[in-house]
Amino acid sequence: MEMKLHGVIDGKHIELEQETGLPAGSPVLVQMQATALDVEAKRRVIEALCGAWADDPSLTDIFADIERQRASAQGTHSRR
Repeated sequence: MEMKLHGVIDGKHIELEQETGLPAGSPVLVQMQATALDVEAKRRVIEALCGAWADDPSLTDIFADIERQRASAQGTHSRR
């Protein structure tokens, strides 16, 4: 059986816009063709990504480490 369905890739998974009717675990062959996003779809993607890390508590440590590395690198360069 052959059918064409639209979906969105999320890592190694594809979220289809509709049900296939196939039972879970069915083997399938996937042929992919990227489709262009219209302006509205691009806007939705940007809105979804903006602020995605806003509430991530690990960022404080990450940026502190980046700042330490920058300060260390600047100190190294100034001694030359």
